[in-house]
Amino acid sequence: MLNRSRLRILGGALALVALTAGALWVPVPRVGDPGVARILAAVHARLPGWSVLSTTDTWEGAYAVVASCGARQIGFQYVPGHGLPPQDAWIQPNDEYARSRLQEVSDYSTVLVWRARPITDRTLSCRQELARSTDGLVGRSGGGPLD
Repeated sequence: MLNRSRLRILGGALALVALTAGALWVPVPRVGDPGVARILAAVHARLPGWSVLSTTDTWEGAYAVVASCGARQIGFQYVPGHGLPPQDAWIQPNDEYARSRLQEVSDYSTVLVWRARPITDRTLSCRQELARSTDGLVGRSGGGPLD
């Protein structure tokens, strides 16, 4: 009887260890990311008509975003908080082209910041971007109005 009691205790302890190890080892499933939905809404509000190709969470609540308009792409980091109110975000472009475009939709002239409630409506539509890229083609073959 004593032997069976020890076997049950040992079996229970081993089962508990196995269950704990499994719980720590198996990843926790994610069903959607509310941060991504918020970022997509912000990008579509600032860059109407642009397609968001990818949005990936990176570090400390930041996201890497790639958006495209025609053949052009811009990549940037969207970093909410970090000294700003929680719904506001720093924007860190990946290159000079992205910096020049995102500067146009920043809520400040000296830093790239998107406020949750902007003071002025700053947007860069895909249509504007396509018109800008065809401005150099007017007068050449293939150039002309978009509509």
